[in-house]
Amino acid sequence: LWNIPPLLYSKMDMLSTELKVRRGASNYIPKQRVTIEPFKRRPEPPSDFEQKALETLTEAVNRIHRKVPIGFSREELYRLVESLCIHEKASKLYSCLHDLCKQFVQQQVRSLGGESINKGIGGKLEVGAVAVAVTQQDEKILMKASSIWQDHRKQMNAIRSIFLYLDRSYVVSHPRLTSLKGMGLSLLRTTLTSQHPEVLRDIVRAVLSYIKRDRSRKDKVTADTVLLKSVLDMLSHLEIYVQEFEGVFLKATKEFYAYEGQRFAMVKGVPAYMKHISERLIEENKRVEDYLAESTRKPLLKALEEALIASHVDTIVRRGVDELVEKYATEDLARMYHLLSRVDALASLKKYFLDHLKVAGRNLVMMGDESQVLKDKQPGERLNPHEIKLLEQEEKKVIPELLMYKKRLDKLVHDAFENDQNFTYALKQGFEYFVGGADYRVAELLSRHVDALLRGAKARTLTTEPQVNEIFNPLLTLFGFVQSKDVFKGFYQKELATRLLTGKSASRNVEKIMLQKLRALCGAAFTKHMESMFGDISLSEDLAREFHRSGSSSSVAHQSGTQLSIDFSVRVLTEGSWPKSDDNGSMQSISLNLPQEIKDSQASFEAFYAKRHKNRKLVWQYPRCEALITAEFPICGKKELKVNAFQAVVLAQMSNKTEAMNFAALSSATGLDSKNLQESLYSLLDSKIILKAGSHHRKILPTDTFVANGGFKTHLRVLKLNRERPKIRRRMERKQVQEQVLADRGSVLDATIVRIMKTMKTMAHKDLMADVVKLIKFTCTVGCYHYYQKVCVYNSMSGTLLCCDKTH
Repeated sequence: LWNIPPLLYSKMDMLSTELKVRRGASNYIPKQRVTIEPFKRRPEPPSDFEQKALETLTEAVNRIHRKVPIGFSREELYRLVESLCIHEKASKLYSCLHDLCKQFVQQQVRSLGGESINKGIGGKLEVGAVAVAVTQQDEKILMKASSIWQDHRKQMNAIRSIFLYLDRSYVVSHPRLTSLKGMGLSLLRTTLTSQHPEVLRDIVRAVLSYIKRDRSRKDKVTADTVLLKSVLDMLSHLEIYVQEFEGVFLKATKEFYAYEGQRFAMVKGVPAYMKHISERLIEENKRVEDYLAESTRKPLLKALEEALIASHVDTIVRRGVDELVEKYATEDLARMYHLLSRVDALASLKKYFLDHLKVAGRNLVMMGDESQVLKDKQPGERLNPHEIKLLEQEEKKVIPELLMYKKRLDKLVHDAFENDQNFTYALKQGFEYFVGGADYRVAELLSRHVDALLRGAKARTLTTEPQVNEIFNPLLTLFGFVQSKDVFKGFYQKELATRLLTGKSASRNVEKIMLQKLRALCGAAFTKHMESMFGDISLSEDLAREFHRSGSSSSVAHQSGTQLSIDFSVRVLTEGSWPKSDDNGSMQSISLNLPQEIKDSQASFEAFYAKRHKNRKLVWQYPRCEALITAEFPICGKKELKVNAFQAVVLAQMSNKTEAMNFAALSSATGLDSKNLQESLYSLLDSKIILKAGSHHRKILPTDTFVANGGFKTHLRVLKLNRERPKIRRRMERKQVQEQVLADRGSVLDATIVRIMKTMKTMAHKDLMADVVKLIKFTCTVGCYHYYQKVCVYNSMSGTLLCCDKTH
């Protein structure tokens, strides 16, 4: 009855049971009525009940702490706690339990303090022995702390199951009291932080030592993550993790990695060092997953990044970018990009990447440049033929190498730098820098490369526009970095004229697609003349067919009384659309002493053309003319010679002649001036078709005589003779293009200056030059400044526009 609550005390009165039996029924149903009434007087427990109950519960708690069987039924113990609470003994019961737990916790913490390093090592030991002893002692401390924490949790759970009624009735109704679980944690926290702080310091030191040993990899034994997690869980549950451990741990981490960074950054190579950092990041993330609190992840990684990355950014990018970009080490560069992005240091990576592009790109662009080789030679020393040949071979590789370089860098920026816009822009800046630094050279080489492609057999296989795009789009991308597009236009137009006139273009369709692309990039004015050149060729082909169908060539043969042995074809070119053919840049005709058959054909064509086009004058452009001559030599028989008009007239004058002719006689007979005659003779002498009579030196003098080589022999069926040597020809073409470009730019500069001065009226020279440079679309070189270095001054009094030289 002592366990029955007061509200349930009652007196049971058994009333008489009235059985009602229905008459005549074979069975009956009994009905029972029960009435419960409260006791008239509250029962009191025995006088020694409280003392015996407390002794029993105390013994049970002590047995739980000693980890031995309780010896009592848990239900019985629960009923004792319930009875004490019912009889208003809960306060005393809570105090008694609090004192028991406090005493036990203090005893356990003191036992943990007995494992301290200060008490665990004594006597004289060697350094290595002390290190081993310290390591073992740290492990013992952690194991002891983990054991105490695990036992504490189990014991408090067991105690709470017995004192659950106290926890749910008395503690809940008193807000100032903590729950039994909170009481256990509070006792352990207070004991560690206030009464025995040295024990807590030993635990933290042991954890740090354990982690440091794991980081140092001094042995191959990995850290006991279960043990560390148990100890750090204890600190977290006690709510002293951040206050007592995290700050000290982060400080130790910074010191450890700062020392490691200083030691490894200069010793290891950059790829190995970055790989080491990546491994460290993985390790620290794993530590957080294994035993550290999640709140530690961010500050821990930040401490590692500052020590290993942020403090060595300059060393990483300075030593690593050049090497990795040269090797196209995409994986290592991607690792560098991700690591530096963690410390907001991508600006440094971009800077060094751009600097590398500028240096490497300039070296690439200047491959095969004669001026670079002459720097290493003595003043006045010239290149030998072998060096010239090597330079020419390297020069041909510049554009293919640039295209490959751009393709690789595009892939590198995409794969390593994740198509970061900053690095894409840096790549564009780099190409603009080194291409712009050698603008004329790149424009010329790019034009020659396109010319080689359009002449080659591969162009014949490009039947669809996608196939053309695959070949020429990279070239047009490179062309986009060229600022002096007018220089490219000058070379491209000359080479296009040569291809069209000689029939060496592999595909007319590909040529037109290329023009369409140039028009889309630079506008209709850029390709206007080149499109007109295609129109001239198409009209000339139609005109040639009409000329042959008209029978004019047959009438020429009939009038002259000879059987023509020539195949005469004409291209009619529109003046102004085609590039100039001679050094002076004029379209004036040169007077040549041609064979009579060709003169008759010329006259016939002029008459034919005059009938169809009134008031038009034909001017024969002999520098553009070519001839295929069938010649018969005494030794090697018939051969075909591909020559120009100047070489053809020289061969015609020396044909069937055994006597020598001097320079003056040849000039008079051919009608060539000294310069063109010398160039023609040089090519004929190089091919050994003619020889110098009585002289072996190469230079041609006005007193030299020449004779046909009767002993000429060759295994070639067709022999091509160049008008001039390739080096001289390129130099002449370069000079003509530059002069034409300067002249065109001069007109643009004049127009720009006039436009500015009409608006501003009066300007200082330096301001005018700055505005002009902003408005023009090409790079204003020194030649432009010297060619058109003027200041426009508007005279408001007279309303006239005056141009004055800068020096005045």
